[in-house]
Amino acid sequence: MAQLNVKLSEERLEALRRYAARRRTPVAWLIKDYVDYLLGGGQPLPHSIPEPPSASELAALTQHGGAFDWLADEPELYSDEDGEAV
Repeated sequence: MAQLNVKLSEERLEALRRYAARRRTPVAWLIKDYVDYLLGGGQPLPHSIPEPPSASELAALTQHGGAFDWLADEPELYSDEDGEAV
């Protein structure tokens, strides 16, 4: 497995650690998910985001990030016939 070393300022590294702590995930996983997102055709995010991402941007990141890939292996527990009509 290849390894990539990236130099970050202390300020940027600490900001990344705080973000990872809020997401309750390791920094390495955040970076891996972002790389997977980019390789899947996602657009790079700017250094500073003037406004929060839209719902469609968040959905694209979630879809291509790989965090929910395990759901593909889960059995279907419910069908359209389950539950009550709304």
